[in-house]
Amino acid sequence: MTGGHRNLKGSLIALAFVVVYGSGFVGGRYGLPYAEPLYYLAIRFGTTAVVLFVLVICLRIDWPRSGYIHLIISGILLQGVFSVGVFYALYRGMTPAVSALIIALQPIVVWLMVSAVTARKVRPLSVLALVGGVVGVAITVYRGLESSSGLTPANIAFGFLGLAGVSTGQFYFQMKNPGAHPLVNGFVQSGSSAVVMLAGALIFEKGVIHWTPKLLFSELWMSVGVSIGALSLLFILMRSESADRVASYFYGVPIAAGLIAWPVLGQRPTVSQIVGFTVIVISIIAFNRSSRSPGAVPADNSLAAERR
Repeated sequence: MTGGHRNLKGSLIALAFVVVYGSGFVGGRYGLPYAEPLYYLAIRFGTTAVVLFVLVICLRIDWPRSGYIHLIISGILLQGVFSVGVFYALYRGMTPAVSALIIALQPIVVWLMVSAVTARKVRPLSVLALVGGVVGVAITVYRGLESSSGLTPANIAFGFLGLAGVSTGQFYFQMKNPGAHPLVNGFVQSGSSAVVMLAGALIFEKGVIHWTPKLLFSELWMSVGVSIGALSLLFILMRSESADRVASYFYGVPIAAGLIAWPVLGQRPTVSQIVGFTVIVISIIAFNRSSRSPGAVPADNSLAAERR
């Protein structure tokens, strides 16, 4: 496959990931009022694990001989800790705008981790693009920040817990690079996250669940569409792209979430949001161009290989 075709394929996968993953913020908000966060997540991840297990068996996918501990650790961080932080912050009253702004720091956190591990040269364009992405997200959500409620120390802590989970989970996965099939990755990570979520729910929550059509639809989409579809695409990206370049795609999530919320929740994008979306797209393009400059690590190499 030529470099141009490889870049086009990677771009299309990244675009699909951003759209489906961004829909998760809308899908979660759609069903969260009908269940406590940990029970909601336990149902979501449990359903995902069952579906993936059936697919792995039916498709006769080989199970890896080792690496399960790395999949469990990265899964609990990337799916469990991230989701707990975001969902509890929203459940306790934090607006999606504030949550999105906190999670938008992820590309910078991952970039710092990668730079520290690989000791590679810091490129000014990369720094400028990462900062531009945060500025774009801030422009996109600033109206939500103006009218935000629930901005308490506890909710901010939950938001940063989610940031820590998704950043360290992605970084850890790419550093260890287990090499398992994406469906096996998803099954082990979702299954382990479901166990942790259920244990937490039994200890900390009351078990309030209202089985409404909205909750069922939300759980179905979050289980199949997001946990299977989006995360399978993420696994593919993490096996073929550098960790910081994958993280830069998360800047596009607020764009997808905002556009999907328009028909689903009736939230029409404002002029400021459109401007913010534009800044985000430019920042992603600039960052990826800087990471593909001469001397950069080839896309097929994992972070583990880059360390060597």
